[in-house]
Amino acid sequence: MSKFIPDLICAEEGAIAETVLLPGDPLRAKYLAETYLENAVLYNEARGMYGYTGHYKGTRVSVQGSGMGTSCIMECVHQLVEDYGCKNLIRIGTCGSSSLDVHVGDTLISTASASVSNNTVQEFGNYDFIPTGSFELIKLAYDCSKELGIPVHIGPTTCTDALYMERDKMPEFAVDPMKGYNFIGGEMEGTGLFVAASHYKHVRAALLITCSDHQVYTHEDTPLAERENSYNNMMKIALEVACKIDREGK
Repeated sequence: MSKFIPDLICAEEGAIAETVLLPGDPLRAKYLAETYLENAVLYNEARGMYGYTGHYKGTRVSVQGSGMGTSCIMECVHQLVEDYGCKNLIRIGTCGSSSLDVHVGDTLISTASASVSNNTVQEFGNYDFIPTGSFELIKLAYDCSKELGIPVHIGPTTCTDALYMERDKMPEFAVDPMKGYNFIGGEMEGTGLFVAASHYKHVRAALLITCSDHQVYTHEDTPLAERENSYNNMMKIALEVACKIDREGK
């Protein structure tokens, strides 16, 4: 196991597939495993972060709860790569919309994640670094969305430690870039995922998210009763990406 961080994941060697879907909410991991995976096996429940491995259309795939925020997902990625040899990491989560074109319930594919916190400053000092997702996985996700007939928005997103700040107290410096520079959404893990994955040449990362609320304009939210069903589109896309990686050697 990792020498550098407390174990977030306690699994046997070989228990985790090379392609892992990463919902922040561990209960979403449980839902996905029970709904979509055949012969799903629970390999982790340390710290309540459920992890399962099963098969989807014959492809072996894992789903692992990552927790909330950049720190949690960076530690999760580190351990998945260093201790379990995972190579393809796809976050499936939620976001707030910062565009009039993106509506509650829509599916988004992030191309890059701009931090509005200081988590990249710790890594890169005065260099402005906006980490990007893997082009190969972004292209696969786009292709799969077309094949499934699921409309998607593609573009850069923001990442913050305070997504749920009271909206009427959001400072203008935080709102203006989202309005004026075509960011399609904001969430809390993307920068951490992309930065952590970028440490490894053989690791690819992608960010698929569902709009759960509108941060800037309408302030619309998804009713809790509807959230489970409206998130299925991003799960289907991510699972089909896993299949293409496996079957086509992508």
